[in-house]
Amino acid sequence: MSNIEKTSPLIRSAIFELLNCAPLPHTVDILERTLEITDVLSDDFASLMEDLLSSPFWQLADYSGNPYKVMCLGLAKEIDRLARQSKEPAYHSRQHFKDVCLVISYFISQDRYSLFQQSSSNWWAISLEEKWLLLLAAIAHDLCHSGQVNRTPFEIEKNSLDVLGKYLSQKNINPDLMNLVMSRVGPWILGTDPAIYGQLLTRVSGEQVNHEDCLSMLLVESDLFASALPIKGRVLGARLAKEWRRGYIAGANRIDSVEGRLAFLHHIRFISPYAIAVGAEEIRLSSIKTLTDLKFRD
Repeated sequence: MSNIEKTSPLIRSAIFELLNCAPLPHTVDILERTLEITDVLSDDFASLMEDLLSSPFWQLADYSGNPYKVMCLGLAKEIDRLARQSKEPAYHSRQHFKDVCLVISYFISQDRYSLFQQSSSNWWAISLEEKWLLLLAAIAHDLCHSGQVNRTPFEIEKNSLDVLGKYLSQKNINPDLMNLVMSRVGPWILGTDPAIYGQLLTRVSGEQVNHEDCLSMLLVESDLFASALPIKGRVLGARLAKEWRRGYIAGANRIDSVEGRLAFLHHIRFISPYAIAVGAEEIRLSSIKTLTDLKFRD
């Protein structure tokens, strides 16, 4: 990557290629390259968000009176401001936020291709407003993350929601709109607590599935996808191990091993029609095979 100039046009080009109009999933190489470019070359979160929202997909998703675009851009700027005040965690940093925002955009862009039925009877169907709310949730889901692990259920996720609520209050958001935002994104962000992943997967896979759980799972899948990639996933595993070494040594040592990465990949699933459309589950299984082969060679 050292031979690539740090230019905004290169970042925009990578984002536009990711969110292009071709109805076929991108290769793993393109996904890896896009996330590497935006990881290494973008200086701040707000600039990345401006490039993302200028992409054809988000331009088409915009609508008259849309209040969420300003929220997304403003919150990205606030995250940059907060990041300048103290050192960011090794993993739960703006780099991670960028990955999740790019991935959730890539996932939900698949509904343009009629790869699955978008109807009122489909729990996975996403409205135009919900697309923007999901992007806002992706921006906010690890807001002011401490770099530690939860000591009580939803501890870190609740803190992120508290920070989001305070930020929106300071911006004099219409109270009804603010209540709508918090009531919708709140359950999705709480759903990113790793401790309840199994429960969420069971609900979404069972007969008691509902729309809110589906949208929560979509955010979780976007949170996990980069870590399932063969190259990016190893980089992110090393970052998480570094972060956890501040106070969670056992977890750090586990995640930074082939066995730990295999356990993670066996634990997760990609079940939403959006993730299935881009081949996320095949990527996960391929990463497992690569690691398993490496383990046996060693």
